[in-house]
Amino acid sequence: MDFIEELNERPEGSLDVTCHVLSDNSAQQLEDYLVDRLASCYISQEKLEERANQTGLTYSELIANKIPDKGSVMSGDFGEIFTLYFLDRQYEDDLKLIKKWRYKQDRKKAAPHSDVVLFNIEDLNNPSEDDFVICAESKQKATSSTFDPIASAISGYESDRTGRLAKTLVWLKEKAIDEGNQDDLALASRFADELNTRYSKIYRAVAVVDRTFLNNEITKNINLPERTHDFEIIVIGIDDLKERYESVYQRACAEADL
Repeated sequence: MDFIEELNERPEGSLDVTCHVLSDNSAQQLEDYLVDRLASCYISQEKLEERANQTGLTYSELIANKIPDKGSVMSGDFGEIFTLYFLDRQYEDDLKLIKKWRYKQDRKKAAPHSDVVLFNIEDLNNPSEDDFVICAESKQKATSSTFDPIASAISGYESDRTGRLAKTLVWLKEKAIDEGNQDDLALASRFADELNTRYSKIYRAVAVVDRTFLNNEITKNINLPERTHDFEIIVIGIDDLKERYESVYQRACAEADL
């Protein structure tokens, strides 16, 4: 995601948060990047091919059956998926991205538990205390409203830190068993069991906002938790965010059969 850059010039009174923006004239790059990855967050290529053979439906029709309709759930899903790939690019480690949206029971509702989960483990057969999990709460604000994405993301982080992440790991393990997903099962099993070999937990509170709201959001009077190696607040401004995420979903369906 080289088209996302750190914001250097900030308004007076800005919060002590890490702030990034979409580079100028990079909207198409962002769209193309996410269009290539979006469908796989909802259904694997293997399962897509299997369903196409079973039903005779096109890839586009099958993907449309998995993704949310326009509205708040689509906006939230986009923010979470964007956050997943953004965080992946912040680390040199070979992170394992958990595409939890594949486990949705209802495409019209948000996936349960922690928003974003990434794992780092060198060897599944030999767990190490150097292993770590990244857990992020992601909130998106694409249209004008009184919603406070930074404060809401912080509240979600507190929930993750005080028990929701543990519940998420158990849920991921159960869903992986239900779906026969051996890779996710092996990962979730390792991190759901902290008794034998401990690991580190890294938390992020992420707010993805339309660029026009950015200055206002980062100058609000919000009581921030202390920034540490294990916790950071990240705010990302994207131009024309609503238009952008709706286009990504539309193209992911339309271009699936090309």
